[in-house]
Amino acid sequence: MSAWRRLAAAFGALAAACGPAAAPGFDGPWSALHDVAADVYLVSSVNGQPLAKDGNGYISRVRPDGAMERHWLRGGANGVTLHAPKGLALHGGVLHVADIDVVRRFDAANGAPRGETVIPGASCLDDVAVGPDGSVYVSDRGVGAEAGSATGTDAIWRIAPDGVLTALAKGEALGQPTALVARPQGLYVVSHRHGVFAQVDYRGVRTELATVPTAQLVGLVRVEDAAGAGWIAASQIGECLYRFDAKGGVQRLPGAPIKAGDIGLDEGRGRLLVPVFAADRLQIVPLAAATGADGRR
Repeated sequence: MSAWRRLAAAFGALAAACGPAAAPGFDGPWSALHDVAADVYLVSSVNGQPLAKDGNGYISRVRPDGAMERHWLRGGANGVTLHAPKGLALHGGVLHVADIDVVRRFDAANGAPRGETVIPGASCLDDVAVGPDGSVYVSDRGVGAEAGSATGTDAIWRIAPDGVLTALAKGEALGQPTALVARPQGLYVVSHRHGVFAQVDYRGVRTELATVPTAQLVGLVRVEDAAGAGWIAASQIGECLYRFDAKGGVQRLPGAPIKAGDIGLDEGRGRLLVPVFAADRLQIVPLAAATGADGRR
């Protein structure tokens, strides 16, 4: 069986996937991230309107066996402010959280607040990634509270290790940037408006790599399998997952319809972590690999 067919077969099991997906207790889960050091899955829950500053947001910790600490970080508790947390990133023992127009920082071990950076003029911060030098990058989708409304604040911001804030890239040409993945050569990003997969290098130069037919891309992870390095993205309007190869080819992956959020990856177990906003669950999707069905290399 070819590598592509093995990959397709794994995603064909989506409807029957189980495990942490069965754990109840999320309220609008948006983003999932594997904390490798603690071996837990972090899941942000908006718990209300995605742009409401109501202090209701929270972050859960889910063990790979499905056991869950629902309110590990909760707005209004223990000095924590969380309105509508979305994208998550870990670096150096610090958890970075995109929260409407603020990047909040917490101790990754105990959840204690570690400061924040306000992004002036931002309307909808979506995802966070940490570059090779420790700089934190955050995307502004550029949408307002009304469904489909555009604010024109599309941007990718850089918070340097010394705290200095600059715009790496700005403008509606970004197409409402959402998910970010940082690599040595630059950021990889997908867009909500146009469904474009692109690279933005650390000088801010953007190169379009591929476009999907259904747009509304909101999640992105890097994977490796028998076909080589690739990327998997989630499309909300398509209710599906796409795979991009290193040369820009794109394939829609089979499986039951799923309206995913900002997907994460448990590389060691070969699992995609798929938050399903409307269904209040975390879906686990097995990832095919070159040397085994569980995704290990």
